[in-house]
Amino acid sequence: MSYQDFYQCADRPITQHSEFESYLKELLFKKSEREDFYRRLLAKNHDVSCDTFKDYFEQYAAERKSNKQDYTPNAVAELLSILTNGEMSEPNGYTAYDPTAGTGSLIIKKWYSDMMQETIFSYAPHRYFYLCEELADNAIPYLLHNLALRGMNAIVIHGNTLEREAKQIYFIQNSKDDCMCFSDINVMPHSEDIAKEFNIQNWLEPEIKHIESGLVIGKHTLPMQRQPLIINTEYKEQPQKEIKPHEGAKLEDVATIERVKKKTKFTARGQ
Repeated sequence: MSYQDFYQCADRPITQHSEFESYLKELLFKKSEREDFYRRLLAKNHDVSCDTFKDYFEQYAAERKSNKQDYTPNAVAELLSILTNGEMSEPNGYTAYDPTAGTGSLIIKKWYSDMMQETIFSYAPHRYFYLCEELADNAIPYLLHNLALRGMNAIVIHGNTLEREAKQIYFIQNSKDDCMCFSDINVMPHSEDIAKEFNIQNWLEPEIKHIESGLVIGKHTLPMQRQPLIINTEYKEQPQKEIKPHEGAKLEDVATIERVKKKTKFTARGQ
């Protein structure tokens, strides 16, 4: 999508990047207007397998010089989603964790990989729960919209992963437990219980009081079809032939081209 496509999805005239970012921030806590914006986005680009805002963010919003913001290529994100296809019975209860989520490229690929292993009758959003952390203020609105647009269930910690300081913690919840629905955006309170749960040592901003989710509906679906990546734990590395310093490998030992293997003696002209 071009920047004009994004601007046209807004419900007001937008002509520049600063106006679009302000619009995205404003929509975060306006559920009805936000979902209308998502519908207009999906009408222009219905591919939810990769980060919707990735190209736009990299071109217009990424702080490459000051914060070294360069984001994950889709091919790398897809490969990692396959390699991290582990067991669902994780002790922390999260399907996947990205401590430097950016705008969500990696976690979206992981979610899409999880979803595509299910059928329309076995996929239920409540069975998959993702944890994201991100420090950059400019990336957070894009990350939240990316997750809510896809009807995901996730926790987003806006703060410093290493020092455990946070501005806000967002709870993205698909309250209808329906893969065809968008998610609510809730902000968690700055309570002692929340700080203990997410190991937050210090709150950097005042608490935002915003709850969208009401009654949560859980749907009955078929058993999960997703299977973990099979890892051969019995694999043993084969011993390699030791090459002594004075027995260095020669080209004729490893060459596969017959003419290279031949021990041809070259002589200078006139000899």
